[in-house]
Amino acid sequence: MACDLIIHGGQVVTPEEIVRADIAVDNGKILAIGDRRYMTGARRELDVTGRHVLPGIVDPHAHLGYMNTLEAVESETRAAACGGVTCLGVYILALKEGILRQFERLKGEFEARSFVDGFWHLMVIDTLTTNEIRDCPEQIGLTSFKFNMGYKGPHADLIGITATDDGAVYKGFRMISALGAPALAACHTENIDIHLMLRDELIAQGRKDFRVWNDSRPPFVEAECMRRAIFLAKSANCPLYIPHITIGEGVDLLAEAHRDGVSVTGETCPQYLTHNNEEPAPIFLSHPACGCVNPPLRDKASNRRLWEGIERGIISCVGSDLAPATLAMKGDNIWEAPMGLGNISELLLPVMLSEGVNKGRINLEKVTEVCSANPARVFGVFPRKGNLEIGADADLVVVDMDRKVRVTPQSLHSMCDWTIYDGWEFTGWPTHTILGGNVVVENSVPLPRRTGQGRYVPRATLGA
Repeated sequence: MACDLIIHGGQVVTPEEIVRADIAVDNGKILAIGDRRYMTGARRELDVTGRHVLPGIVDPHAHLGYMNTLEAVESETRAAACGGVTCLGVYILALKEGILRQFERLKGEFEARSFVDGFWHLMVIDTLTTNEIRDCPEQIGLTSFKFNMGYKGPHADLIGITATDDGAVYKGFRMISALGAPALAACHTENIDIHLMLRDELIAQGRKDFRVWNDSRPPFVEAECMRRAIFLAKSANCPLYIPHITIGEGVDLLAEAHRDGVSVTGETCPQYLTHNNEEPAPIFLSHPACGCVNPPLRDKASNRRLWEGIERGIISCVGSDLAPATLAMKGDNIWEAPMGLGNISELLLPVMLSEGVNKGRINLEKVTEVCSANPARVFGVFPRKGNLEIGADADLVVVDMDRKVRVTPQSLHSMCDWTIYDGWEFTGWPTHTILGGNVVVENSVPLPRRTGQGRYVPRATLGA
């Protein structure tokens, strides 16, 4: 059996099992999984003895720019690849002209600079992007749409978000329902009216400290909107995806919705599993504006409950909410800072390995389930992505479960010159990332980008 690449000596991990097996890759696809003795003539062999081979990480939640939706695509996808990510779900902010008229330009920008593959989510921000929902699957292969229920006021005005009221959201939900699977709505769930009231009170008090962000968006603000979004989705018969769940109560709300037969998928992020406002990271004390992230970091009890939600299968996906910004961009005023906690995508897998598997919270099979297979299924790119089966894209990550790495901003590959994980020692780290059968990160070092390395991944609905 001649092939391009043989990966041998490792333990292959799927959501169902861990088995000793070798993998043959040819023409960008998985050709065989089995015994190396029956795989010959490879152009390259990669010995991964003592390590584990996982399906490439499908990070479903990435922002590659702020006002310019793809401005940081090169640095942040390179960083993501170093973390074992082979496919990103990128939120596209199509200002002024909508997505359909700008698609070819944006696709060209992405494919000219990205180190990984990506499918896209459209940010539904106004009447124009709402009306584009019905044509996106057939015309551009885009089937997921984000509604920003948590945005009015200064941040929304800056971007031009207007489609946030319940009527606009319900209208969009009905349109998505009519498209059929795998089309779905993603919803940022925070009660924005209560936040704006609290925001005015806290600004009047002169507060700019790190904890003020959570005080202006307390947990019940997220819980109320989560419940409302689930209710509206059920009423419209629209599949719903709730990203970046921060609250322990969110686990209960998801479980209740599942018992009620609602098609809702919950996602949390590494930062909400490891960080909280009770024991703030040093960067939040020295630079409070870095704590501007929606929704905010919560408490230690929520950290524990979210891990439990993953282990019990109630929370199905883990995404990074990658949002690049430098210290200079963040500035010194938390009320005016760009949102996000930097490039968490590079550390998504290390967090799950070190804080999850090696600390006994979850097993390695669960990592492949919530970080690869489930996101791929939910967003309609499975079995091509997130999957170790014959015929799937040869997207893989090799991990050393015993390797120890101490993180600093300088050790990472993002444009961000800070990280909430500064000084953390991780046990468990990716060593090789393989995209479409090509090694793109070797011994944790990114290789020069090949022409055509990162591709847009189109999807389709059953009705398209």
